[in-house]
Amino acid sequence: MEKQDYKFKRKLDEMKKMKGQGTELITIYIPPDYNIHEVVGKLRDESGQAMNIKSKQTKKNVTGAIDRLLHALKGIKKTPSNGIALFAGNVSGNPSGKIELFSIDPPQPVPIQAYRCDSSFFLDPLERMLEPKKVYGLMTLDRREAAIALLKGKRIDIVKTLNSQVPGKHRAGGQSSVRFERLIEIAAHEWFKKIGEIASKTFDESRVVGVILGGPGPTKEFFLNEDYLSAVTKRKVLGTIDTGYTDEFGIKELSEKSGQLIEGLEVVKEKELINNFFKEASVGGLATYGLKEVMQAITFGKVKILLLSEDLEKKKLTLECPQCGKKQEKIVEHSPSNIGKCASCGAPLIEDEEEDLVEYLMELAEGTGSEVELISTETQEGEQFLKSFGGIGALLRFK
Repeated sequence: MEKQDYKFKRKLDEMKKMKGQGTELITIYIPPDYNIHEVVGKLRDESGQAMNIKSKQTKKNVTGAIDRLLHALKGIKKTPSNGIALFAGNVSGNPSGKIELFSIDPPQPVPIQAYRCDSSFFLDPLERMLEPKKVYGLMTLDRREAAIALLKGKRIDIVKTLNSQVPGKHRAGGQSSVRFERLIEIAAHEWFKKIGEIASKTFDESRVVGVILGGPGPTKEFFLNEDYLSAVTKRKVLGTIDTGYTDEFGIKELSEKSGQLIEGLEVVKEKELINNFFKEASVGGLATYGLKEVMQAITFGKVKILLLSEDLEKKKLTLECPQCGKKQEKIVEHSPSNIGKCASCGAPLIEDEEEDLVEYLMELAEGTGSEVELISTETQEGEQFLKSFGGIGALLRFK
């Protein structure tokens, strides 16, 4: 994930947590080249209709949010190249109780024109912009079971797991072995036909750019060669890979081995990077971890690759004493209500600046020529990195 994408995702994560007292948080989307005057007219109409709201508090909050949006649009003469996304409302937990206005610069063109008044902000169009451009289809199968999944960047979404009714290869009492074998083959054909239809429906989508089949033995090759997949999906098949399992564990195994067929696959690259970090850290080699240790390594130019968890939710506060003017920094999980007193004069400190810790460390590392890799928690390795190493680590150029 790039720095710009990280900031965008973190902003969306913050806004997803925001709630209103009722249906009084307003979202507007304006696509590129859309006439802003039409949106202004729509908002004025909505303001007039809001006067019919029975609750005085809700009426006040809704009309106040619309006024903030109208004021924001007044200064915009032309819709930006990617459109506009604006949000306004009285967010629960806001100590001031004032109507807040939020804007997000979309990284891609806004696809819709929309006005939404609800108890939360409407973020679906922006969240879809975070979806990876390339999605891969994964499928494991044999005669007993099958699993179908989508690999989206570093995330695996299991679409379907199925178990077959194909009998095992043994004789049933009173049946000839030839007839029984024939029944088995008919059941297997129906099984392959069923999972082929589900897989094709999943993988025919245009966003799926490649498909990989896995499983033990030659069953996957037989399934592929016998045309159980649609022509569209079959053209996307990149190859087959042997796996020991055909359930969700098989899908994970398949994704780990997919680097054989897909060069530069994000999930494989991340696993290799984190495993290299684990190896170096375990033997006291060219790796370090922990906020203090990593910051020190950055300062001395030791860091080759800075590793930061995408789910690291910490902030760097700059605190100032209003009496003596002294400043200090503090790392926190959440902004505390009581941030302490000045060590010099004992006066209550005030917050001067708040910064996302990941963004701060990224800028610090980039200033010394270090690479930065954001690690997801979608993989087992990424989750372990966050839990066991605090989500902050580095591979070093030298000790």
